[in-house]
Amino acid sequence: MTEADKTTQPDRAVEVGHGVLFIGFAKASFMVFGALQKFLLARVVDLAEYGAFSVVNNAISIVNNTIVQGTIQSVSKFTAEDDARAGAVQRAGLKLQSVLGVAVAVAFFLAAPLVAGFVNAPEHTSLFRLAAAIPLIYAFYTVFVGTANGQRRFHVQASFDVGFSITKTALLLAGAALGHMAGHSVAGAFAGFIAAAVVIMLVAGHKMWLDPGQGRFSPARLLVFMGGAVTYTGLINLALSYDSLLLRRFAGAALMGQGSKADALVGVYEAVRSLALLPYQALLVVTFVIFPLVSRSTFAEDRDATRAYVRQTLRYALIFGAAMAVVLGARPATLLRIFYPAGYGAGAAALPILAAGVVALALLSIAGSIVTASGRPYVAVALVAVTLAAGTTLAFTLVPRATAGPAMLVAAAASTAAGMLVGFLAALGYLWRRFGAGLPPLSVLRVLVATALAVGAARLVPGSGIVAGVAAMALAGLVFAVALLGAREFGATDREKFLKILHR
Repeated sequence: MTEADKTTQPDRAVEVGHGVLFIGFAKASFMVFGALQKFLLARVVDLAEYGAFSVVNNAISIVNNTIVQGTIQSVSKFTAEDDARAGAVQRAGLKLQSVLGVAVAVAFFLAAPLVAGFVNAPEHTSLFRLAAAIPLIYAFYTVFVGTANGQRRFHVQASFDVGFSITKTALLLAGAALGHMAGHSVAGAFAGFIAAAVVIMLVAGHKMWLDPGQGRFSPARLLVFMGGAVTYTGLINLALSYDSLLLRRFAGAALMGQGSKADALVGVYEAVRSLALLPYQALLVVTFVIFPLVSRSTFAEDRDATRAYVRQTLRYALIFGAAMAVVLGARPATLLRIFYPAGYGAGAAALPILAAGVVALALLSIAGSIVTASGRPYVAVALVAVTLAAGTTLAFTLVPRATAGPAMLVAAAASTAAGMLVGFLAALGYLWRRFGAGLPPLSVLRVLVATALAVGAARLVPGSGIVAGVAAMALAGLVFAVALLGAREFGATDREKFLKILHR
C-alpha cells in the first residue's frame, strides 16, 4: 500500500464515531424517553402494578429485542457486503418474517400459561397473551431498519429510533392512564405499546421500501445466518432480563399467596435495573455501528482494520461505560429517590453491584457483535451461554436463601453481575486468540484506579439528602475524568479523533 493510499483511508475510529454520532443521538433519546416512560408509569400505577408490568414486559422484551437485533444484523450484513442487492435482501427478509414472525407470535401466545406459571404469576396469563402481538409487528419493522443500517444510512436509522421512542412513551402512558380508569392499567399500557409499534412499522416501511429489481436473494440463506444471530441475540437479551424473571419466581415461592407483594419486590428491582442498564443502553449504539464495518473488513480480509476496530471500540466502551457506572454507584439511594416514588429505595444496595455487572455485559455485547460480524455467530452464542450458565447457577444458589426484601435484591444483583463478568472474560480470551486484539491491559488498570478514586471521593461528601447526593455523583464523575486525563488514558490523540468526528 502506498503512502497516498494510506492518506485516503478513513481513520477507523472516526468512521465508527461518525455513525455513533447519529445513532448515539437516537439511543440517547431512547434512554431519555425510556427513563421518562418508567418514571411516569411508576406514578400512574401503584408499585405492585409496576412490578406486574415489568415481569410481562421483561419476558416479551427477550423476544422483541431478539427479533430487533437478530433481524437488523442479518439484513445489515448481506446488504453491507453488496449495496446492489439491498432490495433483494429486503424482499427476502420480508418473506422470511411473514412466516417466522407469525410463528414466534403464535408460540408466545400459546406458551403464555407456561411462562406465567414459571414466574409463579398465573394471574398474569392474559397480559402475556396480549403482549404476543408486539414481536409480530417488530418482525417486519426491523427488516427496514436492517436495510438502513446495512447501507450505512445511520441518520435514517436514528430517525426511526427517535420517532419510536417518542410515540411509544406517549401512547404507553396514555394507555396506562385510560386503563387505570377502567381498572386495567397494565393492559392499557400494553395496548399503547402495540399501537406505537404499528405506527413505526408503517413509517419505516414507507421510508425504506426498495425495489428488488431483477436480483434474487434466497430467504433460506438469510435464515441460515439469522439462526446464529438470533440465537446469540436471544441469549444476550435473556441475560438482560432473566434476573427479574427468576426474582419473581423466587419471591413468589417465598411469599406464597401474596402475589402483589412479590410483584412489588420485582417493581423495586425493576427500578434498580432501569438505572443500572443505562451503560448498556448507551453502548448498544456501538454494536449497530461496528457490525457493518467489521462485516466489510472481514469480508475483505483486512486484518489490520479489524484489529483496529476491536481495540479502539472496546477501549472507548470501557471508559464511557465505567464513567456511567461510577456515577450510578456513587449515591444509589439519591438516584432512586429522584426518579421514583417513596418505596423504591429498598433497592439502593443492589444498584452499584448490578451497574458494575452491566458494564461487563455491554462489553460482552460489543465483543459478540464483532464475532458475529466476522461470520462466527455460534461462537458468540457460546460466550453468552457461559454468562447465563454462571449467573443462573449463582441465582438458584443465592437468591432463594435470602429473605424476601433488600437482601434478596442484593443476591439477585450479585449473581447476575458475576455471570456477566465471567462471560466478558471468556469473550476477551476469544478475541485475542482470533484477532490478536483486545483491551489494552494498561487501559484496564487505569480505569480501575480511576474508578476506585472516584468512589472514594464520593464517600467523602457528607450528608444523605438529595443535594449532597447529587454533589457526590458530580464529584465522582469529575474525579474519574481527571484521573484518566492525568494518567493520559484519554490523551491528545483521542481528543483529536473526537474533534474529527464532530467536524466531519
